Amino acid sequence: MASQSITFIGIGNMGLAAVLALLKSDSSITIWNRTVTRPQVQTAVGAGAVLEEDLGKALSKSAMVFICLLDYGKIRQSLEAIRASSPSVLAGKTVVNLTNGTPRQAREMHSWLQETWNVERYFDGAIMVTPQMVGGPHSFLVASGEDEAAFSEPSRLLSPIGNPQYLGPDIAAAARYDLAALSTMYGLFSGSFIGMALLKRSPNPSIGKIVKESIVPFLTALVPYIGEIATAWDEERWEDNMGNPVLMQLEGVRNIVAACEEEGVDSSFMTNLVNLMEKVVEQHGGDAGVTAVGKLLLKD
Repeated sequence: MASQSITFIGIGNMGLAAVLALLKSDSSITIWNRTVTRPQVQTAVGAGAVLEEDLGKALSKSAMVFICLLDYGKIRQSLEAIRASSPSVLAGKTVVNLTNGTPRQAREMHSWLQETWNVERYFDGAIMVTPQMVGGPHSFLVASGEDEAAFSEPSRLLSPIGNPQYLGPDIAAAARYDLAALSTMYGLFSGSFIGMALLKRSPNPSIGKIVKESIVPFLTALVPYIGEIATAWDEERWEDNMGNPVLMQLEGVRNIVAACEEEGVDSSFMTNLVNLMEKVVEQHGGDAGVTAVGKLLLKD
């Protein structure tokens, strides 16, 4: 297959990892970054990417543009700076935005790029692994927008970064998926920090061994339980406690909060969960399942 030219905007840690993976394919990569002196930029150039310091010129080099900046505001700021000098530089092009953002930002960026810049195709997306994992066997990314047929060429070009997964025509789907996955991860981190803080209050505050050898396997065994909760939510099985009544779980969480108060650990990550579980008990009884906590988060 013929070589494809790609312009990649944003060479931070993730952008560099993506560019290095892309350079292993048959694509020629033009890069642009707001700060050209960043070590990541120099590393990308050393690996074979072509640095273009002028954003308008960088965008003019390719019909396929990948963006990976800090946030959506930086995208607008960067493009607005060249709008007067290069008003048609994105006309007819395909843009794949790998910047982390919200569903609303994805929708607004889609409209802005099409209406103001006359972009032909816009896909919102996210790389779903850390920079160290990009290009590896477990690396994958998600994208949404347009239709699956239109995504075939971007999918092929993105594949060196990770396995591309198309989530459908809803432009906000990838952002929603990305934040849902990150929320799950940071929820795990939140509880983990409380647990590790409690362990740090012990007479022997060395926690690495017990976390790695005992708590991590415990969490790993519980991960499938999250999937069961999701299925129960889909089916509105609020009374199904899966052998773990919500009142029993509530007592456990209350004890975590009490222990934090006793041991001098901030329990604020947990207090909202206590409040929600108490509402479930009020609405469905103590024998209900914890799944009903989820629906309480929806602001109807």
